Amino acid sequence: MRKIMKQYANIKTARTLPFVTLSFAMSIDGKIATRTGDSKYISGPQSMAFVHRLRDRHDGILVGINTVLADHPRLTTRLANGKGHDAARIILDSQLRIPLDEPLLHLVSTAWTIVICRKDADPVRKVALERLGVVVIGIPDPHSPEGLREALIRLKGIGIRSILVEGGGTVHFSFIEQRLFDLVFVTVAPIVIGGETAKPAVGGRGFATIAEAAQLRFVRRITAGADLILEAVPANPVEPTLEGA
Repeated sequence: MRKIMKQYANIKTARTLPFVTLSFAMSIDGKIATRTGDSKYISGPQSMAFVHRLRDRHDGILVGINTVLADHPRLTTRLANGKGHDAARIILDSQLRIPLDEPLLHLVSTAWTIVICRKDADPVRKVALERLGVVVIGIPDPHSPEGLREALIRLKGIGIRSILVEGGGTVHFSFIEQRLFDLVFVTVAPIVIGGETAKPAVGGRGFATIAEAAQLRFVRRITAGADLILEAVPANPVEPTLEGA
C-alpha cells in the first residue's frame, strides 16, 4: 500500500479526479451486516488497525448517509503510536437527512466535515449544517453517474486528492459501476452470516451480465490475525495508471 500511495503522489497532478480506494470488511459469504443490521465487528483488531493506517494515508474518508444513520461512525484515525491525522469526513447525503446531533458533526478535530447533497435539498437544513462548520456541496444528483463524477471533481478542487470509500454497499456499487476507483482492499473474515436480507458488501442494482462486471487484478494478499486482506486494482483503469507512473 505504501508503494502504491507513493506512486500515486507522482501522478496526482495529471489526474482530474482524486485517487479513490474502496475498503470494506465482509464475511466469507460477502456480507457486511446481518439481517438485523448488526455489523460490530466483522473483522478483527489487526485488520481494523490496517484500516486506520489506510485512513492516515488519505485526504478524505467517504461514506453514504445510510452508513452514518446505521453505525454512527466518527471516521477518525486511531494509530497504535497515537500519531496520524484525521482525514476530511465526507458524507453522501442527497436530502440532508443527517441529524444535527450526529456525533461526527461535533468532533473536536481540525479536519473538515463535508456533506454532498442535491442542489435542491432543504436550504434551512443546509444553513443549519453550515452553522456547525460543515462544508455543504450541492450538485444535481450525487448518485447519478454524472453527479458522482462531479462530486469527485469538486472535492479535488478543494484539495481532497485521495479518498477512502468505506461504505455502504450501495455506495460501493456506485463507484464500481462508474469505474471511479483505483484500488480495493477487501477484508475477508472467517465467519458466515447468511440470510437473503443481510447486507451485501456491494449492493445497488448490480450488473446484468458477467460481461458488464468490473474486472480486477489481484495485487497481493495480507494475513491480519484471523482475517485475510485482498488488495486489487482495476484491470482497465480509466485515469493514468500506477504502472505508467
